[in-house]
Amino acid sequence: MVYGKKLLHVLLVLLIAIPGLLVAQPQAEAASYSSFWYPQGRVGLMRPTIMFEFVKSDITPEFKSYKMKIDQVEVDAQWDIGRMILSYTPSEDLKAGEHTVDVVLELKDSDYLPLEKSWTFRVDEKAVSELPAAPTDQQLEGIQAINDYRALHGLNPLAYNKNLTYAAKLHAQYLDTNKVGLSGVSMHEENSKLPGYIGNELYERGMYTGYIGNFSEDVSFIGSPNATVTQAIDNLFDAPYHRMPFLTLDAVEIGFHKQGEYTVIEFGLTNEWNSRLVVSPAPGDPYVPAQFDGHEVPDPIRNHPSVKYPVGYPIMAQLSGKFVRDVKLVESRLTDSTGKKLELLLNTPEDDDHLQNEVMLIPAKPLSPDTVYTAYIKLSVIEDNQPKIYEKEWSFRTEPLEYMGKTKLHKDSAAYLKKMDQPDKLQHVVSFGLTDDQFILDNIRVPMKQKPIIKDGNSYLWVRDLAQALGASVTWDDEQKAAIYTKQDRTVTLFTTKDAYALNGVEVATDSPAILDNDTTIIPVRLLSEVLGAKVEYMDTTRTVIITY
Repeated sequence: MVYGKKLLHVLLVLLIAIPGLLVAQPQAEAASYSSFWYPQGRVGLMRPTIMFEFVKSDITPEFKSYKMKIDQVEVDAQWDIGRMILSYTPSEDLKAGEHTVDVVLELKDSDYLPLEKSWTFRVDEKAVSELPAAPTDQQLEGIQAINDYRALHGLNPLAYNKNLTYAAKLHAQYLDTNKVGLSGVSMHEENSKLPGYIGNELYERGMYTGYIGNFSEDVSFIGSPNATVTQAIDNLFDAPYHRMPFLTLDAVEIGFHKQGEYTVIEFGLTNEWNSRLVVSPAPGDPYVPAQFDGHEVPDPIRNHPSVKYPVGYPIMAQLSGKFVRDVKLVESRLTDSTGKKLELLLNTPEDDDHLQNEVMLIPAKPLSPDTVYTAYIKLSVIEDNQPKIYEKEWSFRTEPLEYMGKTKLHKDSAAYLKKMDQPDKLQHVVSFGLTDDQFILDNIRVPMKQKPIIKDGNSYLWVRDLAQALGASVTWDDEQKAAIYTKQDRTVTLFTTKDAYALNGVEVATDSPAILDNDTTIIPVRLLSEVLGAKVEYMDTTRTVIITY
């Protein structure tokens, strides 16, 4: 992730008449001002908006006239008195090559000389005439996926920006052409010696594409050209450093493009920052991933060399605010549904040079599926030069099945948000059609690894399909010839050599035991209600097993 900065030219107070000073006559007095002009350097637009912005001054100037010339020809520039900007957009394409802009602003106060500014810029040979006003279907999919995550965390949606999208497109094409993700070189930089180069720094690429505000960048190399746009977005969000721009309070617009295996996102930022603590996973999120497998640069656990992947899903707290600094972690914890504290790997601005106003809490081991966790965090900060404490306690629930949360969020984010009030009260419903090759979990279809079996008039399910649907784990005990089904505080030993099962170590006789079929453990439907601790119904007309838990 990289942040681009708007160029600002500040001139000192001098007692002579030069561009950038409002000089009174005949007295030896001067008023300083700061200004910004565009384009600068090389641009990739044949019709760039040419502008001069009067940023600020130690006087309040009033202008009675203004002029702009391009290549010695006066143009119909417009003065925006509210923003103090003189701007002009050519109605016809400018030729490739260098162009000169001359600006003269005359003040109403005749004691001051006119403000004059002259500069040059170059239209690139590969410049385009116009940019698409609307996103492509692929870009729309990506922007929607990003806004799904923004909505999940109570943040404003981001609007499509054609100039940021142009920047994302050109950078994605550069990465794809030069296969940068395979070389170990930063994917946020460009080399002027390589094809497709438009600028090494982020702000240079913004200048080239006509975006002159602040913006940050996310880049994903997913390693598969067949990966969908949404999958690329999901991978970025799961990686904690790359999650940070998604959660930025001052983000307002976006540029997006996917080229081959590369996805580039540009987040346009506003300067009107408000202070707010954003935490992730979001409070009440009912389908949080249980683990994180790494594959992020920089590596979030590089400061914890004894820990190996996979780890638990990273928890983040991010404080937005223009006047916030010196963020320190005072206290943190993560507990499961029994109140047990989990070991956390802590990354803070004090020990992680990629963090500024953020902290990471990374569970040292993967979380358990379908389990409610409660996180707590306390931060000390300096805000508006005053010490302040931020603290937050919230709960979330892990998904019973991998990728289920993302599937539901992107399918219908509004319906997803309605389930966030009480994650501990959420009930899952799974149905197994005994003639189907899929089961349905919370309205999401999931392929079965093995179709249900009818044997001696009884219907059986493969125990691993069952465990997958219920957010449980299964291991094989070869000594007992039994499958061990485990979910939270319930351990069921499914013997395959005797008419019994054991529930938390207590053996119980049954006339419907689990059996082995081609070296796989299958369990009769009639035994489910006894061992699962869940409501089990059988619909005879449709031959469907419905389990509510």
